[in-house]
Amino acid sequence: MSDFLTYLFQASICLATLYTSYYLFLKRLTFHKVNRIVLLLLIPFSLGLPLLNQIEFTVTTETITIPFFNELLPIDQPATEVVLPKKPRSEEKNYLTNLISLIYILGFFTALFRLSLSVIQLYRIKKKSNIFSKDGYRFVTTDTPHIFSSFGWIFIPKDKINEIATPIIEHEKAHIKLWHTADLILTEMYVVIFWFNPFSYFFRKSIRSVHEFQADSFVLNTQIKKSYYLELLINTLQTRQTKKLHSYFNHSLIKKRIDMITKTNSNQASIIRYALLLPIFIVLLTAFVQPKFDDKNIVENIIEEEVKVEIPPSIFPIENGSKDNITAVYGKIHKHPLSKKKVIHRGIDIRAKIGTPILATEDGTISVAKDKGNWGNLIVITHANGYETWYAHLDSFEVTENQKVSKGQIIGKSGNTGLSTGPHLHYEVRLNGKNMDPMDYLK
Repeated sequence: MSDFLTYLFQASICLATLYTSYYLFLKRLTFHKVNRIVLLLLIPFSLGLPLLNQIEFTVTTETITIPFFNELLPIDQPATEVVLPKKPRSEEKNYLTNLISLIYILGFFTALFRLSLSVIQLYRIKKKSNIFSKDGYRFVTTDTPHIFSSFGWIFIPKDKINEIATPIIEHEKAHIKLWHTADLILTEMYVVIFWFNPFSYFFRKSIRSVHEFQADSFVLNTQIKKSYYLELLINTLQTRQTKKLHSYFNHSLIKKRIDMITKTNSNQASIIRYALLLPIFIVLLTAFVQPKFDDKNIVENIIEEEVKVEIPPSIFPIENGSKDNITAVYGKIHKHPLSKKKVIHRGIDIRAKIGTPILATEDGTISVAKDKGNWGNLIVITHANGYETWYAHLDSFEVTENQKVSKGQIIGKSGNTGLSTGPHLHYEVRLNGKNMDPMDYLK
């Protein structure tokens, strides 16, 4: 359920961003047909964009930060245990998720009930009313205070059947011809799902406004005088708002319609404003697309990793070497030969002539293979299960960064580079960033 709630939140952000762009740049344009299309497209776009987080497109390479060389830890700065932050208790997390889920479900069914009630009331009105057909349209005479259209029917107040002006009827016919009720059904279902998002209500209001603007343009294109039509609209300013799925005359919309009718039509050059939505859409698109591994053998590697037993590094890191060649062990306290300070050794030192082959102690990926100052020529291998092995003071490299290596493969040659007093290999084993005693892993 938490994934679904996250999706709802992301989709709401998308609608808010796209609708705000429409409101700021396109709302005042007189291209009503285009505005209707743009508004309707906001629904599938806002619903679809968050789903793109399942798509991956590029490789993300992990970067390892190499600390300043300090293979010997000063005794006055003793090693400390790594303390991981405590995770919130799963019970608390589940409680919060369940609470939010419950609130959402209650809101969803409340909004669905209100929408269902509106439809039921509409059908009840129709059921107890008289119906007749004229010029291919179905008219319903009922107790409604004013004329409106919905689901292909035109509802007329039965006490004003002979008083309604022809342009008003033509206006409602336009709603039916242009399938505006279908838009309203889609919009209302969206509002039911996203009842918690205030922008869904702003969006619904804009859809209704565009419908009225379209119907007005349809009527005015039938040779009806604009002044006469405006007079009819002014006479309806006191009319109350009707149900959700009705095309209606109400106080706020009448003012907007009068303003739009008297407004000079937007010039064709203004159509370029719609291009402003493109960069906003691209930003949202890139926000939800995740990187992927660009590897021809990705499936092969995944299968291999799934069946491979994850074991820590284990073989001796120098070819033909043995524990007899170890000159400094992990955790030993002694004076540093150069700084003369008492220090704790964080790895092991292995005596080796310059040019002796150095081996990868377990399968992994080369994270670092370069000169790192006091470390000298350094190789870091990232292994499975949080392990890393570090090989310092090398003379040369046999591998490159991001290269995959196998257990026992030669990765470089021993040397005397960096802060070193003689030819040797400084070897460390780390687990989740914490230094471990390499002797515990050597066979």
